[in-house]
Amino acid sequence: MEGLADPTNAELAVLCAAAAERGSGFCRVLGSTEQQEWLGTAVETVWSVAAGQTAVDECADLIDGLVLEDEEDEEDPTARPGFFADQSVGLVGEALAVSMRPSVEKVETVLKTVRTLLSMADFTLSGEKPVIVRAGETPPVGPLVRRELDARLKVLTVLARDRRDAGSGGRPRSDVLTELREATRAFVIEVTPALEEFAEAKNWL
Repeated sequence: MEGLADPTNAELAVLCAAAAERGSGFCRVLGSTEQQEWLGTAVETVWSVAAGQTAVDECADLIDGLVLEDEEDEEDPTARPGFFADQSVGLVGEALAVSMRPSVEKVETVLKTVRTLLSMADFTLSGEKPVIVRAGETPPVGPLVRRELDARLKVLTVLARDRRDAGSGGRPRSDVLTELREATRAFVIEVTPALEEFAEAKNWL
């Protein structure tokens, strides 16, 4: 991960917790009551594990209770709101898994999924207008993806700063986790109105 060389297991858990929570807005807007209740508990747990306050055993119990709509037979699963809710819940499930078995690959998968979901929302909110990109050019990103990239960079920057200040690559300090958690919550609050607009444009609300 650029900006944070050889992240520790604790840093991977924080990166994944923050990314999963940033993608939680889809479930908060489109998920069932059961999914939202599960997600709220699971998000608190991944941050608590990252802070060393909760045993990883609780992660396994929550994964067993993960609730998905599971309608995989549809030709276009993205045409239903449950797809986005399931993806959002699944991100937090991956964060729980990373808390138990840290993996760079799983963190990168979560980051890519969050970006993909937000890019789909950006596409809808832009009027679903295709963008022509010449060879060698970088496709422009929408406002939601831009916020996600900025938020991702902030997490990496804060963790790198903490590593320098602490003189080691151990568990991030509690004030650092508090800073990151507050920033992540702020991100969710900021993007939720846009996700509601996305859902309304799809006639899901």
